[in-house]
Amino acid sequence: MSVTAPASKTSPFSGGYVHEEAANFIEFCIELNNQDNRFQLKDSNDAAQLQKFEAAIDPALWNPVPLFDSRKQVAADYIRFRTSPSAPEQGEDDLSHWEKLFTELEARAAAKNLTPLTQELIESSPDLNGFGPWQNAWLLYQGVGSNAGRYAIAIRGTVFSNSPSAIEDAFFQPVQARRFLSDAVSFAASDAAALHSGFAHATFTTLFDLRYGILQILNEQQLPTDAVLYIVGHSQGASMATLIHSFFHHAMQSAETTGEDPFALKDTRYHLKSYAFAQPKPGTPSFASDFARITQQYDNAVVINNDLDSIPKVPLTLESMSDLETAFPPASIATRLLRFISGFSSGFRSLVGAVIEPHVRKSAQNYGYFYRYDSLKPLRSIATDSSWCFEPAGQVLFVFGTPTPPQFADDLFYQHHATTYRELIRAQLGE
Repeated sequence: MSVTAPASKTSPFSGGYVHEEAANFIEFCIELNNQDNRFQLKDSNDAAQLQKFEAAIDPALWNPVPLFDSRKQVAADYIRFRTSPSAPEQGEDDLSHWEKLFTELEARAAAKNLTPLTQELIESSPDLNGFGPWQNAWLLYQGVGSNAGRYAIAIRGTVFSNSPSAIEDAFFQPVQARRFLSDAVSFAASDAAALHSGFAHATFTTLFDLRYGILQILNEQQLPTDAVLYIVGHSQGASMATLIHSFFHHAMQSAETTGEDPFALKDTRYHLKSYAFAQPKPGTPSFASDFARITQQYDNAVVINNDLDSIPKVPLTLESMSDLETAFPPASIATRLLRFISGFSSGFRSLVGAVIEPHVRKSAQNYGYFYRYDSLKPLRSIATDSSWCFEPAGQVLFVFGTPTPPQFADDLFYQHHATTYRELIRAQLGE
């Protein structure tokens, strides 16, 4: 499983916030999340502005060239799909399984007048180079020097110019974290834990896509046993990083203790640590406590939020009286009274989830094949939850934003940008 003793004693990394780690990981996020800025400035003569959006990764600690870049793989596959129709007809090399993805890529390119569709253009445009129904992307970095034997998964956040990516944020109705879409997939040990639906579905695809997914690529790369595996992300990617951390913990633990290993994770024994920057709330209090149960002792789930950033405040917490039930014995008069008072609002929220969730699941169909699909044994339905009470998950640290400069007054997300987090982390959390 992830870490079997307090990180400060036996883990190959230090628990808690480590500035050297955070300073590089926010650069991974800038590489992903600010690709749109670099794309817009590619023909500009403003070198200083362009440099602001370039990732400044320390090459003495991390190879700046990723071991895997899903954006480049999507671009290369599209070109091969359109130029080599006689590709193999079996397995993961049959690109026809991803025809829907490539067709939508072409539609977005036409709508934005992005032509001709070269491999370089697709690689450089975040509107074109995502995969799955919500256009996600991720990178796998390898440590060097004193970081040899360490790896980092970086998850892209919301691409606001890309509608599928933005829609992922809007599907906030809670879904059960345990046995999500499959008996074999769990993001929590508790049946009471619930997740933001959009983040959960996107995380599932990012993990399991047969061609671009994390599990497939880690299997191909054959990371060494006991490798340190960091999982990092900004914004939408921050919540997904939290879910991926939780998935790996539970999947590895199950593989070691039950004898069932549907995802070939037995004996991997990855040492997990996550950094979530500008984390929207990924789930309910039951998920936050479940996640704390596996990370709090080792302090291996760091969340860094800007106090002036509005995104970590969403989804908005809309509590009902039923959210107080856990404070009272199940059979108490107080609990029964709470259930009676809150019955109408709980019923309404359950109905919203029941109506929206099938639409989310349907919209995710036909984008490709899944890793070890036979092991997934998909469930016919997803259990939704009636609670709209959301909380952060992980050990939250705050940086404190400064007033938005006048020249950026029209930028509603200035406090949220990864580049803003870069500066605040350097100024406030450095040594």
